[in-house]
Amino acid sequence: MNSFLYTSILFLSTLTFAQTKVDISLDTNRALVGDVIQMDINVNSNVQVIWPDIEVLIAPIEVQSFSEIDSVLKSNLNRYHQNLSIQLFDTGDFVLPQLPFVSSEGDTFYTDSLNISFVPVLLDTTNVVFDIKGPEDVPFNFSEAKPIVYGSFIILVLILLIYYLIQKIKIKKGVIEEEIAPSIPCEIEALEALKNLESQGLCEMGEIKNHYVQLTEILRCYFDRQFELETIESTTDEIVERLRTKKIEISLLTDITRLLEEADLVKFAKSNPDNFTNKRFMESSYRIVECCHNMNEEVLDV
Repeated sequence: MNSFLYTSILFLSTLTFAQTKVDISLDTNRALVGDVIQMDINVNSNVQVIWPDIEVLIAPIEVQSFSEIDSVLKSNLNRYHQNLSIQLFDTGDFVLPQLPFVSSEGDTFYTDSLNISFVPVLLDTTNVVFDIKGPEDVPFNFSEAKPIVYGSFIILVLILLIYYLIQKIKIKKGVIEEEIAPSIPCEIEALEALKNLESQGLCEMGEIKNHYVQLTEILRCYFDRQFELETIESTTDEIVERLRTKKIEISLLTDITRLLEEADLVKFAKSNPDNFTNKRFMESSYRIVECCHNMNEEVLDV
């Protein structure tokens, strides 16, 4: 009776104690330098287990990769598994140390220590020299070039679209400016130009030629706009003949002829008229613009 009681108590106590078993295995314990060895760790336990920092513990052996820790509950036991790929770039015999696994109850369980030999690669003693291999032809693969082709096409389309939008904005802006900016009447433009020329006082400063060059240019531009003539590159005689076709009064045409001829003498014959003459032709310029404008208005009214 007592023997049965002791046996029952011992059996129950073993059930309540933590049941943990750790196991480690290698696919080989002898490898060439740099070869990869597969290492498997299996843990069976009825309690939670804390995984050690294997990469630090097995140094100088390097861990190249490792899988996730798989866990499966079977027969009231948690079965853990992890695969690691290890290698070493040195020769010699190395000891894979015992790896500690700590349970949630504070107990520590160790794996077995394993011996691993890393041997050097045997050299080719035949000293055979092989020719250098030439480059291999790689067939064109359109699927690999797709991103580049499509990307270049999209960039080109974007550039053309941006250029089109910029040009459209410029054209629209130019049209708006043309619509907003009012055209200055030719007679006002000419009179303002004459006032500006007179205010410069070029004759008083001795720049008589410059004065007459600007004066004739103002009148030529005015004739072009007022009578729709092309006088910029024309001679004095040609301008007078074209103005004659506009039926300008003889006295007004005479004043225009005298002014233009005097300007030609100053520009080409280096004539040097006095201040009185310069002032007289300046006043005549104002009168020519006003009279031509009034005459043109009368023609339009008729």
